[in-house]
Amino acid sequence: MKIGIIGAGLSGLTCGWYLKKNSIDDIIIFESSEKAGGKIKTDRIDGFQLDRGFQVLLPAYPETKKVLDYDKLQLQRFHKGSLIYKNNKKIPFYDPENGFKALLKTVVNGPGSLIDKLILLKLKWMLGRLSVEKIFNSKKTISSLEYLRELGFSERIIEDFWIPFYQGVFLENTLETDSRMLQFTFKMFAEDGAAVPKEGMDAIPRQLVDYIGADKIRFNTKVLHYDNKSITTSDGKTESFDKVVLACNISKNGNYHTVTNNYFETEKLPIDTKHVILNANPNRVINNVVMISNVAPNYSRNGKHLISVSANGIHLEVDDFLTDLKSIFGLEVANWKLVKSYIISEALPVINFEKKYKPLSPEGVFCCGDHLLQGSINGAMESGRRTAEEIIKGV
Repeated sequence: MKIGIIGAGLSGLTCGWYLKKNSIDDIIIFESSEKAGGKIKTDRIDGFQLDRGFQVLLPAYPETKKVLDYDKLQLQRFHKGSLIYKNNKKIPFYDPENGFKALLKTVVNGPGSLIDKLILLKLKWMLGRLSVEKIFNSKKTISSLEYLRELGFSERIIEDFWIPFYQGVFLENTLETDSRMLQFTFKMFAEDGAAVPKEGMDAIPRQLVDYIGADKIRFNTKVLHYDNKSITTSDGKTESFDKVVLACNISKNGNYHTVTNNYFETEKLPIDTKHVILNANPNRVINNVVMISNVAPNYSRNGKHLISVSANGIHLEVDDFLTDLKSIFGLEVANWKLVKSYIISEALPVINFEKKYKPLSPEGVFCCGDHLLQGSINGAMESGRRTAEEIIKGV
């Protein structure tokens, strides 16, 4: 059986991975760019390792655990919890797993009241008992912000922690995202934190390519037309297939959230931490700051420190970032040097959870991608797996 897959993003690669694992290895993957990975790509510039947009792997993801070899990825882990900056104050919000001192700092100086922290522990316990399937099969449809208020969290902790943190996860500022995504991601963060591979986020797709075989991927090849039995590329060639998989949003249907990610180099870190730093200042531009070379030393191999700074939307002026950064770290920010700026226009799809995902379209073309299921690495890989399983069923 010959399979043609359009798109070498995570969903297409995962589909190919499962097909090969089930002895279907007559596969051709068509990729319009020079690299596999879709939205997950890493550039190497002047001794720095720059992921295109601040991204992390949540090792608790059920789909990545099925496919990826974490030992080979050599995961570099963030410290659990966050460090919040608001009105010239540092507010610690650490996970109790970081030790008694961390727990004490959070209880005494952390955001919100003691009741807020008890509600948080209850939420962590409750989600720990729920399976991922139960979370997404829930019929309750409310926004994440409504969900947090329904749980009883105070406006103070919502404003100081939940909104700044989830602005960086959902890439939208009002937490309109379906509450099921908050439940799922918070469960994943609580279970096993966040990490990046030692050699950059693109080590994830590279590991999949190594298994499938780079010879199965045609890079820099644009698809002009496809149907359920053939694919036509920009060089005018048409190839026949038994099954065709569309593993990208080729028609650009749907809405996406946009994010701007700037990388800065500096001789001296403003703070020595492996936590994600949240900006809770009123009228803020940036969401979060990460001392990424502190978390993963390989992200800088030239003796300088590398800092990742992200803001939702499009920000063409670096000064917008620097003004905000000065309100957090002071005048030393003037010594930071911009390494690279990324504007990711289709960073995260806006998902309608009421629309049921079907791997096979009415036209007979198989479809997968995070835009069809859930906007995450887990969603991309789950849709790739489910599509492969549909194909395997028909063999």
